[in-house]
Amino acid sequence: MKRFYHRTRFLLLKKMNVLVITLAIVQTACMAQCFSCKNAPAGTIFCDDFEMDDLNSKYFEINNNAGDFVRKSGVGRDGTYGMRIQWQKAEVGAGVLSKSFGRTPDTYIGKNASQPNQDFDEIFWRMDVKAQEGWVGGGPAKLSRALCLANSNWAEGMMAHLWSGGKDNLFLGMDPASGIGTDGILKSTKYNDFANLRWLGFKSGNIDMFSTANSGRWFCVVGHVKLNTPGINNGIFEFWINDTLQASSQNLNWHSTWNTDPKNMHINAIFFENYWNDGSPVEQERYFDNLVIGTKPISCQCTTTGSEDHTAKEAVEVLWSPYEKKVMLLNKSIGLVQKYALIGLDGQVWMKDEWVDEVRELNLSTYKAGMYFLKIEDSRVYKFILTD
Repeated sequence: MKRFYHRTRFLLLKKMNVLVITLAIVQTACMAQCFSCKNAPAGTIFCDDFEMDDLNSKYFEINNNAGDFVRKSGVGRDGTYGMRIQWQKAEVGAGVLSKSFGRTPDTYIGKNASQPNQDFDEIFWRMDVKAQEGWVGGGPAKLSRALCLANSNWAEGMMAHLWSGGKDNLFLGMDPASGIGTDGILKSTKYNDFANLRWLGFKSGNIDMFSTANSGRWFCVVGHVKLNTPGINNGIFEFWINDTLQASSQNLNWHSTWNTDPKNMHINAIFFENYWNDGSPVEQERYFDNLVIGTKPISCQCTTTGSEDHTAKEAVEVLWSPYEKKVMLLNKSIGLVQKYALIGLDGQVWMKDEWVDEVRELNLSTYKAGMYFLKIEDSRVYKFILTD
């Protein structure tokens, strides 16, 4: 059987005009653990990959909603620890993690704050998000927000919301708001004091990360906020999904002249939320992993951690012929079910199937030019670039 397999492989290679092209042609395999706080990016203020059971020593407030929002083994990215969120049918709130950093207005908000003596005018934050297979109902509104908690009553000097929007709420959008008037005076008096907020313009992304078609796969979301120079409308809010820019505003008046007073608060909190305005239509779950807050840009690119060699464990060999625009999948464990998904750069799933025989050929000749990602069930991801 082994001799037959190698001859079959040789004939396939010859047929596809692939000479000595093997896995080396697609050096984008995401092996083992894609992200670890042990290798956190430069500029990191705070990181939580949930591998340690230490939530109570990291966040200033945790609402687990009676067990709906909990740390759990196997639900994180690459089968690691992560946070499991469960909505019952019609349920609205399913829990939140509230993280403070920098200077805060009181000891409660400042509990477990990272770098508590600093002022932060610019931050980036990342979170990995996945909805369960078969997810329905679109986006559950609130996902995360960066905040300036301006006083002990939780009056907000600014809010950089990332929440669902667009057609059928299938997309992630950004919705910046300020509790500081254009005169530089705090107008907000409490948390979510909507009557005293200035809304600075909602913008939607273009990847339908909350669609049923995209359920069951991880999305990496990165937000970026920079407060304006006092008196100048040059504040920034923007966000990315899987390293693809979704929306950006770079002329915002977050704080007017508020920051000229050294006693006033700057960006000092991020909430990771699970609040569904209309309630979930069914009982269903989603998952969080790899929360990062930092002062420098954060990439979603998969970075392999650990030194274990996983090559020998690969159950599927991937061969790519850029000339014929074909991918050949060789099942090394004939009779065992293998799964794959072909995903576009915008997150659209173009193919999704499983097979048990030795060979599966994917013909991409009719697809438009661009970058595509092939995900194999064992978490490896390969990148293909189609040209005209």
